[in-house]
Amino acid sequence: MHAARLLLVLVSLISPASPQVRANEEQLAAKSRFGKELMAAGRYAEAVPVYRELVDAVPGNAGLLLNLGMALHLSGQDQEAISRFDAALRLQPGSLPAALFLGASNLRLGRNAEAVAPLQKAVRLQPDNRDARSMLAEALMGLERYAEAEPHLRRLTVMAPADPAAWFNLAKAYETLAGNSFDRLLKQAPESPLGLALVAEARLKQDQRNAAFYLYRQAIDRGPELRGLHAAVAGIYRSEGHPDWAAVEEDRERRLPGPDCSRETLECAFSAGKHRDIVLAASKLRSPEASYWLVRAYNELAVQAFSRLAALPPSAESHEWIAQMHRNERRYGESAQEWRKAAALAPGDPRLRMELAETLRLNRDFAGAQQVLEELLRAAPNEPGSNYLLGDVLLAQEQPERAIPFLETAVRLGPGQVQPHGALGRAYALVGRAADAIPHLKEALSADTDGSLHYQLARSYQATGQTQQAQLALRDYEEFRKAAPAGPEAYGQGVPITPP
Repeated sequence: MHAARLLLVLVSLISPASPQVRANEEQLAAKSRFGKELMAAGRYAEAVPVYRELVDAVPGNAGLLLNLGMALHLSGQDQEAISRFDAALRLQPGSLPAALFLGASNLRLGRNAEAVAPLQKAVRLQPDNRDARSMLAEALMGLERYAEAEPHLRRLTVMAPADPAAWFNLAKAYETLAGNSFDRLLKQAPESPLGLALVAEARLKQDQRNAAFYLYRQAIDRGPELRGLHAAVAGIYRSEGHPDWAAVEEDRERRLPGPDCSRETLECAFSAGKHRDIVLAASKLRSPEASYWLVRAYNELAVQAFSRLAALPPSAESHEWIAQMHRNERRYGESAQEWRKAAALAPGDPRLRMELAETLRLNRDFAGAQQVLEELLRAAPNEPGSNYLLGDVLLAQEQPERAIPFLETAVRLGPGQVQPHGALGRAYALVGRAADAIPHLKEALSADTDGSLHYQLARSYQATGQTQQAQLALRDYEEFRKAAPAGPEAYGQGVPITPP
């Protein structure tokens, strides 16, 4: 109900006879009308003091508390809005607007966990409310509860089949769930033929055919009964111009017996395209086989969602999806083109331009990345991610002096992020500030991927005359270099593709 209508009902109960009361009623009713006019005109900040006076005049009124909360939320004052929505919801537990806006305010403040319960209530109260369901899915994904978000995302694609964001978010959820299942399999059985087969497939998608060939061969040796491996090797042979070798592998694939569907239910369901059945069944299991088929099923569901997205008119979401695929395949130039198209269709989304800058950096287009990042920082100078990446790009161009202010800002504004510490440590070391470099290099050692931070730390200790610490750091560096990467993902680099 509108606040004005609620207010008139309430004040009529105070005292119908007193002229003073009637005057107060008229004054409050006028305030209520004024507040409503301000809200309708989008003048939310001006409506806040009006509704504060009304709440003070008629305490305990759920409708007025709700209107005050909405004015606060819509004027960006979410912290105070939350207490008003909470109070309104306590007075009126079945209020859809109070639950919806309470969730929205928490979500805007990054309080995903606090947003879930009121948004779940809003969805229960009105299952077809797209805003409620969309925000609930966003909160759950922010908490990495993708399996819980998935049914809401799927429902959104039914409610709005022409909305590219719905299909994009569903595809991303499936992609993440596949990645989680993949990680679980590698932890359960990293050397199993199932794990090796999935790593091989990932290498093949990145056009690393030699590594994929090696991994598929390893998988065949350890699981000769696993179907699909010979066919994958045959595909590699054909792409390398060896159709005769491919024919041998294809014949070996044909000779394998079909699955026994009384036992191998997940494989049979996959062959029949029953991917959701696999998700429902395998999610309850913890075996490597269940994880393997979950990866396969989620990947297929992601492809299907993307196909629906691709069938819609071009959108920021469709270009973003293609950009991410190209980047995963290390086709950085093509990826950058797609990020540009996505950013052009959503000019108000700085995240897309940040993704473009990161991709240009990966493509070693430092000047292009620098231009994008400088534009972003002109609009938002205190954004830690942009400051870090610009500093990193300047470092890559051998400009440590220029990089230092940006990296210092990134470290100051982004506590807990180790990469800016590493970049700042390198920059300090390059300009001869070894003592300043040491604490930052130490902070970033956990993120060292190639040993360079360990080595730079040893050199910085040496430059400051800390001989013993330098020797210890140098020993750590040597041990780091000797340590072989763990897991099957390190296999197959430079292995030749040989005949069957």
